[in-house]
Amino acid sequence: MPSDNNYEYYKVLQCSRDSSQDEIKRAYHRLALIHHPDKNSANSEKFLEIEEAWRILSQPNSRRKYDAECRQAELESENILIHERISLKDLKTEDQKLSFPCRCGNNYLINKDDFNNDDETVYIPCQECTFFIAIDR
Repeated sequence: MPSDNNYEYYKVLQCSRDSSQDEIKRAYHRLALIHHPDKNSANSEKFLEIEEAWRILSQPNSRRKYDAECRQAELESENILIHERISLKDLKTEDQKLSFPCRCGNNYLINKDDFNNDDETVYIPCQECTFFIAIDR
């Protein structure tokens, strides 16, 4: 679970969230060798942090979940309230617009052309209230 310091596991491994699995693996091995208790007994807590970060970031599914939790924490810190997390197939298609009903009675609207293929998740505001939906690709 991410702390208040978003993407902390990446910082522990001295990587960015855009790092490839190979880059994360190399960073883990490099840091584990430096901070391993057999080589550096004074800093065993740092080694445990490195191990925890590796445990989460080494597996694609747990990494995706961690990234999503961090992104949600960022949105909440910006006072963005996510009403629901949906997929593209949940949207209703009308002409060049996609829509999804909001609990306030209005709709979330987006143009089909507004989707960026690079985005894994797109956040759309309601036309009436302060809620957002998260559309996962």
